[in-house]
Amino acid sequence: MKRTPWMPLYCDDLIGSTADMSVEEFGAYVRLLCHCWTRGPLPIDDKVICRIAGCRLSVWRAICPRFSPCTRDDGQPGLSQTRLEAERFKRQRFADERAESGRRGAAAKWHGSANGSANGSTMASHNHNQKKKSNVVSTTRAREAAPAPEGAGLPLPRLASPDDDDQAARNRAFIAQFRKRGAS
Repeated sequence: MKRTPWMPLYCDDLIGSTADMSVEEFGAYVRLLCHCWTRGPLPIDDKVICRIAGCRLSVWRAICPRFSPCTRDDGQPGLSQTRLEAERFKRQRFADERAESGRRGAAAKWHGSANGSANGSTMASHNHNQKKKSNVVSTTRAREAAPAPEGAGLPLPRLASPDDDDQAARNRAFIAQFRKRGAS
């Protein structure tokens, strides 16, 4: 099953179900939940779990009853949290439904038939080689000739192309003058 980097977090449920924990236990618990969400169930190894949680063995022993036995992706026994696995299942079911809906929509759009109702209609033409005309022109010369933005205070420098050394020297002098005016 593909894992997602985000996890739904129901703050009231989390705070309500962990009110009896110390700060250290809560931190370890949340780290373990995050690990389970992104990497799957925990291995059944106290040293590894303590390293993942960043806690002492006594802290792990205090929170371990909140985890249930399960089977890891590699077939080995592991530990996970029941609510977390239920949320993962709901998210995966929703993602599968969205993917199937997208497939049906694409089939209806491109082939004119599908096994379901999808938003959209069949495309009239599949000709992607037509060139679209645009009235947008973007050239260096057009940008240089454009007026300075309104309300900018000082006009912005419009530099000519630095093809010859004389023009480059004039550009540097213009920029220096512009900076002096802006500083005063």
